[in-house]
Amino acid sequence: MNISKDKKGFTLVELMIVIAVLAILASIVLFALNPAEVFKKTRDSQRLSDMRTLSGAITYYISLGNTICQGGTGDATADIAYISVTPTTGWTCTTGSASVAGSLDTTVDGNGWIPINFGTDSAVGSLPLDPVNTTSYTYAFSCDADSNFKLMTAMESTAYVNGGASDKESTDGGDNDDAFETGTDLTGLMHDSCGW
Repeated sequence: MNISKDKKGFTLVELMIVIAVLAILASIVLFALNPAEVFKKTRDSQRLSDMRTLSGAITYYISLGNTICQGGTGDATADIAYISVTPTTGWTCTTGSASVAGSLDTTVDGNGWIPINFGTDSAVGSLPLDPVNTTSYTYAFSCDADSNFKLMTAMESTAYVNGGASDKESTDGGDNDDAFETGTDLTGLMHDSCGW
């Protein structure tokens, strides 16, 4: 019987070198991706999507001939900033909105954090909440007697904040450069001094 000694394999040293190289490459990739920033950007994308959905739902509701802030059944109250967080500690409004009301209710029957009774024709099944939902990262809504409205949220990632590479806060046309704003009145409701 003839046993060949030509069998080749990896030595322990070679395997250790390959593992070390892979570990170095993995740490470089992990550093380049910055997972914390990726998560922040993902949450910001959700915030932007939620703001567009809510703005569209409110605009559609108004287009059906409904009012949103004139004191009728299912209406919000003018000069109040409604926020999707409780308690409202840390939120003060010195101009634009006289007071703050907070809630975690996501119903669209007029009892949610946006107190509008969207009814069965609603474009949203439930009101979204901010992915973090703290007093620093929350959704806010305000309206006036003419059914103008404004929705606000703060961005979290360095890319989307004021001055970031994809700045969403100071380029939205609103009066608050530290929050993303959408709606029909971006300068008359919830001014800089309200919340952010």
